[in-house]
Amino acid sequence: MKYSSKYAICAAVLAAWSVAGAQAQDLNPTVEVSRQYRGVLADIDKPSVEMAVPDSVMKFNLEFDYSVFDSPFKGAYEFRPYVMNMDLAPGYSGEKTFYLNAGAGYSLHPELDAVWSPFKGDSFRLSVYAGHRSYVGSYRTTGLKPLAGDAEITRARGGFQGYDLLSKAGIDGTYDWENGCFSFDAGYYGTALKDTTVRRGYDAFDLKMGISSKKTPESCFTYNVGVRYRYAEDKLKYADDYADAFGLPLRNCLTEHDLDVDASFGGSFRSGHSLMVDLGFDFASYGAVLASNAGNLSVTPRYIFSKGLWKLNLGVKFAFLLRNNSYDTLPQMNTAKGQIVYPDVKISLTAIRNHLDVYLAAGGGPDINSYASLIDDNRHVTPYYNIAGQAPLLDNTVERVSAAVGLKGGIAARFRYDLSAGYRNFANAPLETVTIAGRFPTAGIAYSPWQMFYVNLDYFWNSEDVDIAGNFQYRSTDVRRRGLDMFAPAAFTGYVDLRYNLKKRIYFGIDCNFSTSRHGTVNFTDGSAPLPEVVVPGFADLGVNLEYAFTRKLSFWLRTGNLLDMTIQRVPLYTESGIYFTAGIRLLL
Repeated sequence: MKYSSKYAICAAVLAAWSVAGAQAQDLNPTVEVSRQYRGVLADIDKPSVEMAVPDSVMKFNLEFDYSVFDSPFKGAYEFRPYVMNMDLAPGYSGEKTFYLNAGAGYSLHPELDAVWSPFKGDSFRLSVYAGHRSYVGSYRTTGLKPLAGDAEITRARGGFQGYDLLSKAGIDGTYDWENGCFSFDAGYYGTALKDTTVRRGYDAFDLKMGISSKKTPESCFTYNVGVRYRYAEDKLKYADDYADAFGLPLRNCLTEHDLDVDASFGGSFRSGHSLMVDLGFDFASYGAVLASNAGNLSVTPRYIFSKGLWKLNLGVKFAFLLRNNSYDTLPQMNTAKGQIVYPDVKISLTAIRNHLDVYLAAGGGPDINSYASLIDDNRHVTPYYNIAGQAPLLDNTVERVSAAVGLKGGIAARFRYDLSAGYRNFANAPLETVTIAGRFPTAGIAYSPWQMFYVNLDYFWNSEDVDIAGNFQYRSTDVRRRGLDMFAPAAFTGYVDLRYNLKKRIYFGIDCNFSTSRHGTVNFTDGSAPLPEVVVPGFADLGVNLEYAFTRKLSFWLRTGNLLDMTIQRVPLYTESGIYFTAGIRLLL
């Protein structure tokens, strides 16, 4: 069956929502993951549109934090597995509350969300939470044999049994007083996986704290300070033949300290006129198998003018990158230096109050790309994943400049939208790669200058019976024109999520994530000529869900994913099995 026919099925189910057909397949370095996926937002600090949350859950006074795709650049298919942290809404008082959402099915995509809130007062709130998402089962063949003509390659990366687990647990809370708010979150973040080359156990302790004033920038003085710290250990055991092929230790461990500090201070010196200073400090230090560190220090003074329909936020960012490598056998990391001075400008005009805002933005800056962020995006990455190509594991992203123009607003309090178009120029930024060393195909990232033009649309419709949320994004890059040995981002990506409330107890939903094909180059380390025209085909991941609210406290739900049984391509060389079914319950006590 051609891919285009499957897209036609998806379009018919979603009515007005259609997706582009996928192209023929020469290489299939793929990953199929769970349905929870959202397109990358190529924006510059612009407001985003909320995702739709099922009505049956919203009425229980819960807040949701969807943690997916929060990095605006690193290739077309960064994927952070769906994690939903559920906390009771601040200020909601009442009895102690316990919330549970749990499900399992075939193929095995178990999920669990639990929140216990023993304190829910007007001033102090405390919650204990836990969450789990995973896949356990068969991985499809990657189809490399026709590409390389070597049966050993197919056996090395053909179908296999494996697992990919993600767990999170912790305690968080807030304390409010008249002029400020303090928040904290202490928890565990862990991943475990097994494939044909490595067995991993990544364990991390996260601590987050923040304090902010409740005054507006027009007040005499306002502040906002946030701190995030992670300590992690990544324990890996490699397959014997893989370790022997590259002279690697059979086991190794990487330790990591990752610290982020962000602060903003300032206030009003005259009606409509304010001065603010933003401070940022990111630092990552590694030990054991890697011995290096990298840091980023930034200072951004800003002048804010607000009067009538206009708001101007004019700033200049000064950023300084730091590095120290003491590990000599691997390629030197974090070598990109950046340019020190970057624009930080936002201008908005309220054309139609409460309905249409027009905005302009310009920005830029560096990012150290910590190992923690690498694991969040692709848990199959290891310290040696790029050893075949001798590319650096970590390097700084440097965005020289970015610019955007957009429209955002709403219609009749039902429909909200945010449409933007822009340009991004990277002096150094990562893209996905595939390299074949002997009989070991390896997927990783490589860093290079490149540019991108984009158009992005977020939309959300809310009514008593129907909620629709989605994103559509177009990207055009010069990756192929530069002749880079990397995979360019897909031209079109997006998703649509529709939920219908039937008779107040039955909730029916349809969602579809889609992407067009990507083109790239596959390299060989044995001296063979690279394959410059490799196509990763597009996909449409169609899902259907059904929920029945038996009582206010108990509901049952059913979820089916990848109904078109397509090869979902997000992380190279890993493709889960096809259609899956998951059933579960939601409980509130």
